[in-house]
Amino acid sequence: MSFPHHLKSYFLNPGELIFSKKPIMIQTVLGSCVAVCLYDKAKKNSGMCHYLLPEANENIPSTKYGNIAVPTLINKFLASGSQLRDLEATIIGGAFIIFSEKEIFFIGDRNAEIASNLVKKSNIRIKSINTGGDKGKKVIFDTEKNHIMVKVIEHIEIDDLYKN
Repeated sequence: MSFPHHLKSYFLNPGELIFSKKPIMIQTVLGSCVAVCLYDKAKKNSGMCHYLLPEANENIPSTKYGNIAVPTLINKFLASGSQLRDLEATIIGGAFIIFSEKEIFFIGDRNAEIASNLVKKSNIRIKSINTGGDKGKKVIFDTEKNHIMVKVIEHIEIDDLYKN
């Protein structure tokens, strides 16, 4: 699958989210993190959040946490006039990842679970779920066609998650 080169491309680092009213290409790399991709079938708006941990405590309102990132992304759509019935979600990531003996992440399942719960609670249709496993994933979201490609990454390093 090739993606159009005429689209502006964005790389989403952990803790970031993006919402767009124009067709764009969004890319990210996931380990135990989760990405939620949203698409408005009526307005053709799109967005993605990429978070590291399932829940923030009450004093840390950061999109590094699923319970903040997912509702924030949904609210961006609602603020632009989207209707929940027109939204569809794709949930990706949440792997069990071992970066080194000192860096073992068991958080993937909980990250995926909170995404699913929050999307369902908002009455948004889930188009696809691609979570779990023990390998990283590269995600490419062509919002012009509402097509998401997921490539498995055999050997993922922490530095793969970030782009300067």
